[in-house]
Amino acid sequence: MFIKKLLSGLINVVFIIFFIIFFITPKEKRKFIIFLFIIVYFFSTPIGSNVAIYPLEKDYLNQYFLYYSLITNPEKTITMYKDVDKIIVLAGGINDNKELSKDSMSRIITAIIIYKSLKETYNKTPEIIILGGDINKDNQTAKQMKLLIEKFEKAKIREDIDSLDTYQNVLNLKKIINEKDKILVVTSAFHMKRAKITFYNIFNEKFVKYNVIFVPCSFRYKLYLNVYDLIPSFTYFSITNLAIREMIGILYYRIYLKINKNK
Repeated sequence: MFIKKLLSGLINVVFIIFFIIFFITPKEKRKFIIFLFIIVYFFSTPIGSNVAIYPLEKDYLNQYFLYYSLITNPEKTITMYKDVDKIIVLAGGINDNKELSKDSMSRIITAIIIYKSLKETYNKTPEIIILGGDINKDNQTAKQMKLLIEKFEKAKIREDIDSLDTYQNVLNLKKIINEKDKILVVTSAFHMKRAKITFYNIFNEKFVKYNVIFVPCSFRYKLYLNVYDLIPSFTYFSITNLAIREMIGILYYRIYLKINKNK
């Protein structure tokens, strides 16, 4: 069964191209093709994608099962959020079919569960603020996310459709909230590091430390591995690609925010 699944994993366009290139390449130059094949193969497995995504999610793995705890034991889990005045959701974009992406869906579901649990447990209804527009002004992510929440809860919802990245998200948020607000920020685990960097640069450190709770969701890191995780899948290669892009984004933000702060 394992061999069958391994072979089926190798039968895809990219690996087939590798095989073709290998056989048409002169023997003395095949070492480089083999090296590239091993790299692509490794990062197409959960083991490789874990290596790539771990630096981004390692600080939040202790909250890996938070989402499930909110569903199975909301009364106990929600206690840590009872003083929250506003739930902030960083939008995760839409896909090519103009549908909410996996990250947008995960973030909004997490926000709905927290809101609903606070309402049922403490009769508290914090305002929900969704941050994130889209280049295509007819399909703003925040608007779609707001419509989805309204299907489940009659909450007070505010959306920002002008910001197109994390920096603009947080910059626009600063205009909305006041220094006494206790806020909860929901975003994907891989994106949390960049979000924190931005918050600490735009808000003062004391406010972020005492008034902001960061809630990660949509983890990509796979906690439990087995022999079948040696089978490649481009789902995991896409996670590797996501991790690399996010690391580049973090580096850019560190440089950009440092330059911007010194102006």
